[in-house]
Amino acid sequence: MLLTPLAFIGYEIVSRRMGDGMDDAPEHDTIDQQAPVIIAGIGRFGQVVNRMVQASGFKTVVLDSDLATIQLMRKFGFRGFFGDPTRPELLAAAGLDKARVLVVAVDDKAAAVGLVRYARKMRPDIHITARAHDRLHVYELYNAGADHIVREMFDSSLRAGRYVLEDMGLSDYEAHELELAFYRHDRQNLRELAELWQPGVPIVQNKAYVDRARELNNNLETALVSQLDEMEPGDTADGRYDRLSGDAGALEGTMGGRDTARRPGGA
Repeated sequence: MLLTPLAFIGYEIVSRRMGDGMDDAPEHDTIDQQAPVIIAGIGRFGQVVNRMVQASGFKTVVLDSDLATIQLMRKFGFRGFFGDPTRPELLAAAGLDKARVLVVAVDDKAAAVGLVRYARKMRPDIHITARAHDRLHVYELYNAGADHIVREMFDSSLRAGRYVLEDMGLSDYEAHELELAFYRHDRQNLRELAELWQPGVPIVQNKAYVDRARELNNNLETALVSQLDEMEPGDTADGRYDRLSGDAGALEGTMGGRDTARRPGGA
């Protein structure tokens, strides 16, 4: 069975409910719908994912612990269920045992990690895409079993940075190439620093991590300036981002060599 007493004990440990006075909170909705895609968390990130997936013809089940957000969703014609998406019984009702994809977009970092770990334990074959708050959260989600990890502000920040470079006088091509180079270097840095990351140890207390991060940042600046100097007038953009697996793809083979063969294609 999907639910076990141990699962409920684990839920009590990893799930963090936001705010006080939870005894007065309304009862969660009765979930009477299942779909191949479960979206846990329907904030700004989850909303865009949900709209794109539904508009492409695939059904989703949306769970969120913010009643006001669910009610607003319904006003715009999107169905969603109120309830804590980290609760095993709600995930079971939403069809975790049969779903193909789980999108983890809850706001609480620890709850997101716990949800990924629980889903991976219950369903070793499910595809898990998770929203990360920062680089350290990427490592935690990867260790927990996420297949695809997206830092919530990274792509948009890169795009904004490119616009700034264009406004400073660089050509579209130059700004594009520097954006691409930054992305590739950051991806490599993510991989290198993963080897130095120590779970449970604050970064400020991890001297090896801090020292290497400073070195990599200096290397990045040198690389971008050198690339700009090497560009020829009239060059055109022909590169693209290799983002098929997001940040999780950059970590394959690191952090103890996590097994990525649990499903076809790995992480």
